[in-house]
This record gives sequence, C-alpha cells and structure tokens, in this order.
Amino acid sequence: MNAPIYIADYKQLSDTDLISACKQGEEEAWDALVARYERLVYTIPFRYGLTPTEVSDVFQSVWLSLLKNLKTLNQPERIAAWLVTTTRRECWERRRGPNYQKMITSDLDTQTNIATSDEPSPDELVSTYERHENLRSAMEHLDPRCRRLLQSLYFDPDIPSYADVAAMLNMPIGSIGPLRARCLKKMRKILVDPT
Repeated sequence: MNAPIYIADYKQLSDTDLISACKQGEEEAWDALVARYERLVYTIPFRYGLTPTEVSDVFQSVWLSLLKNLKTLNQPERIAAWLVTTTRRECWERRRGPNYQKMITSDLDTQTNIATSDEPSPDELVSTYERHENLRSAMEHLDPRCRRLLQSLYFDPDIPSYADVAAMLNMPIGSIGPLRARCLKKMRKILVDPT
C-alpha cells in the first residue's frame, strides 16, 4: 500500500511532475498547482484595472480553462507562461464589455491597442513574478525586526522618513542604516541559498 502524498509533498515537485500528477486526477497536486500560481493569476487582472469581482471571475475562468485543457497541455514546463497568456486573454474579454465595439468605431484614430508593444511578454511577466515570489519568500525567512524595517523602507507606499521608521521600530535614527545593511546582507544570503 502506497503512503499518502500530502500537498506539502506536491509543492516540492517541478511544474512538469505537478502537471503529470494533476493529469492523473490527484486533487492535492491540483491544490499545490493553484497555490503555486494563484498570485500570478490574480496579479494580471489587477494590472488591467479590473474590479475585484471581475478579478475573481477571471481567476475562476483561467483555472477552469486549465482544467478543461489539462490533458492536452503539451509543454507542462511552460505552465506559468500558459497561465499568463490565458489570463491576459480573459482580461481582454472583460475589458471589451458592451461598449468596446462602440468605442473602437467612434474613435479609431486614438484608440490604443490593448496589447501594446510596451506590455511584457508572458516569459518576462513570469520571470518578474518568480523574482517577486523569491523576494517574498526571503522576506518571510527574516526575523520580524528586519522584515518590518525592509518592508517600511522599500515596500511602504507612503515612503516613511527615517524618523518615522525609527519611531515605529523604537530605535535611534542613527541605527537604521547599520541595521538595514545587516538585514540586506541576511536577505542576500537567503536569496543565494534559501535552504
């Protein structure tokens, strides 16, 4: 009798092996696949300016489309790019809406193409997503003080001053620079060797 495989075990699999397990109907593999790429799929519709309801609809449509096409997926190692392309197509359809045709016919000269040349390719988007995921994972491995400091200095949209950060962390303002340097060194070490 085979030992049960849990979602944590599936998270360690490559995309190809994970897709293979999904094709065999292993529910935990599907859960692991969704967990691996849910942030990627959610990020794209928000970039297109869709409402939260539309984002949820796109998310569901993309995963349903994958489920329907799973057996015929030829390049499982490129699942992230497939998800990006499918999500973009869903977003384009949502953006079209009932007024899309009217907008195109009334103003052809100024209408911009939805897929502009400035838009990153699926591979570029996947690469950016993977870098962000690595960074997020590394942040989770930092001690709470470093995490709060780096979050405040580099990710807070309000861009707090050193005085604000010092007050928040209850430390002298002159200690922020040296602490930041130590925290960034820890972060680099985690990014180079995440084990």
